Amino acid sequence: MRAIVSPLLHALFKVLFVYEYEGEEHVPAQGPAVVAANHPSYLDPALLSLGVHRPIHFMAWDALFRVPLLGALLRAFGAFPVDVRKGRGAAAYDRARALVEEGNLVGIFPEGQRSRAGWMEPKLREGAARLSLETGAPLVPATITGAFRAWPHFRPLPKPGRIKVRFHPPIDPAAFAALDREAAVDAMTAELRRRVERSLLPGVKADLRLAVVYRKEAPWPRLYESVPPLLLATLLFWKTRSWAVVAPAYAYLAYLLADRFLIPQRRVVKWVRNASPVAFLLAFEPAVREAFALPAVPARTWLAAVAAAGLLPYLYARTLVALDAIRGGVLALLLSLAVTAWWSPTPLGPLLALPLSLAAYAWDRRCALWTLAAPVLAAFALGVPLWLGGRLELMPHAVAGLLAWALVRLWPMQPDTAPLERPEEPRLGLGL
Repeated sequence: MRAIVSPLLHALFKVLFVYEYEGEEHVPAQGPAVVAANHPSYLDPALLSLGVHRPIHFMAWDALFRVPLLGALLRAFGAFPVDVRKGRGAAAYDRARALVEEGNLVGIFPEGQRSRAGWMEPKLREGAARLSLETGAPLVPATITGAFRAWPHFRPLPKPGRIKVRFHPPIDPAAFAALDREAAVDAMTAELRRRVERSLLPGVKADLRLAVVYRKEAPWPRLYESVPPLLLATLLFWKTRSWAVVAPAYAYLAYLLADRFLIPQRRVVKWVRNASPVAFLLAFEPAVREAFALPAVPARTWLAAVAAAGLLPYLYARTLVALDAIRGGVLALLLSLAVTAWWSPTPLGPLLALPLSLAAYAWDRRCALWTLAAPVLAAFALGVPLWLGGRLELMPHAVAGLLAWALVRLWPMQPDTAPLERPEEPRLGLGL
């Protein structure tokens, strides 16, 4: 059953997450070993198992085996139940020891539960180190980063994200043979924590910094936010001499200034601000087309839907990656509008240029959900305009979309070098 479930799970994870592995060579290709990792999410046993070619037999909370389907999946992956109540885990430990002595891989999460805050719990259980010492099997530490953001203990369902699993060089129990048993267990557990946290804590601190960024004051209107409405409003007023026609552009500029000075900042507020340039152009472009007698874009609802779907993965990306995706979308719409005005007056141009630019960017940056987003956006860009009657006149708009992606790729946004004003953070004994 594992041979059937693993490819399906791998395909599902490829859709939901951007995940990668490092150090798989540290897991023995044959013979016994104990794999011990931090435990940030529900995904951890599957993440570790998919990274190696041998089955890993995990201890799992016995209550999970009573859940329909989940219990069968756990058994398919070689998991075995453990009673997590104090003093009740002897049978599971004996089972783990027997598996190691038979030459298998056994997986243990020394925290004994999912992480409450993303880093390892202050107190680790000694089972992994003790099992390695008693059997002589190497102890392979592993670090899972990004999974706490994707599916922490307090969220019922996962969200897309970037996950990395890193297997570290094995800890040889023979190096602790000169110590008495309890001192050796303590020393191995401390070494396990050191190796796991060495690559875990930078990611945890990055998550904390992200929380600070969401509370940081909004930036001044960026060039790609302010120049398009000013340019289009100027052209439109020159053509129509109507303040009413250009009022939406100035209202959008007023919103950008209000966000800078008046609107309290939090995550949703920043998401709305970041996506607003594309939303503004989609809403304002029809007035520009009407004023300059350009053909109206058909299926505008489809265009808005594909723009929203194309930008959705960047809710889970780093800020600069998301902002470059927005910049690319703005450039694609503006270039397509210019091509319509001066070269190829087809109404189908934005239906090709915008999704093609987003598809190229998703493929290039390997954003969350890119394996789904890139082909779907490319299929929309190439299929829908042709289905609506477009032909060779669409080629300049395809060039516009790819040029928008190339410009963003060659001149990405640079990080803000101004220091963050960090709020007081709780000290939890890990230097955080």
